[in-house]
Amino acid sequence: MKDIDLVDRLIELKEYKGEDKIVSSYDKLEELSKITDPPIYKFGIPFLDKTCDGMEGGELIAISGPRKSGKTLLSQTMTVNLQNQNKVCMWFSYEVTPKQFFNRFEGNLPFFILPNKLKMHSLDWVRDRILEAIAKCGVQVVFIDHLHYLFDIAKSRNVSIEIGQVIRFLKLLAIELEIVIVLMCHMTKLDPYLEPSDYDMRDSSMISAETDTSFVVWRSNEDKNIGNVKVCFHRRTGALDEKFQVTKVKGLFQEYTKTDRWSI
Repeated sequence: MKDIDLVDRLIELKEYKGEDKIVSSYDKLEELSKITDPPIYKFGIPFLDKTCDGMEGGELIAISGPRKSGKTLLSQTMTVNLQNQNKVCMWFSYEVTPKQFFNRFEGNLPFFILPNKLKMHSLDWVRDRILEAIAKCGVQVVFIDHLHYLFDIAKSRNVSIEIGQVIRFLKLLAIELEIVIVLMCHMTKLDPYLEPSDYDMRDSSMISAETDTSFVVWRSNEDKNIGNVKVCFHRRTGALDEKFQVTKVKGLFQEYTKTDRWSI
């Protein structure tokens, strides 16, 4: 009976024409040649644009670092720089109130989209709000601050697996919608004299394993007015452990010069 069922299934599938049917590499290449390449946006930070060749639609970017190290500030800087390119960003800022978040721009609030009210622990809700923002405003880059608000830690039996599921959901969403998603992640408590890496991200090594690129931000031990940014890896360009220094000027990051200072 099993052999007969198998033969029938083979006959049936020989005529299968669904969108997920098998195709040859040549046929797929011809199909791809008719499709516009994913959009690329500039970070507006020369070192990152050179090292990462900008941001490409479909990419998931993780930003991590110790507490008060500049994760959100780096993302705010990217938001302003994207607005200067006439790109529309969206923010899910869970850690502070909208007023507190707006004040962080120090009077230079850029245009971006955000939910009027936030809902925690629901990836379907996040997807719907992103779809709404695309339909209404043409959003191209989405910032989420931060990862641990996207699932319920108290109900999770295995936090590492849960984080892996969240990361994969966001990655597939970025690909499906051809948007860039920038995800801020907490870091484990470290020796302040050790240089952090993407492997120090809290609760799961799957963050670095599943994202397209990972940035780590931390303050200099020699001069607290100076920050460090490391591109831990970048899959598209092959960049690995590329570092540069930044300082805060008028509420935003810029590449460091000796005459500049920052404070957060």
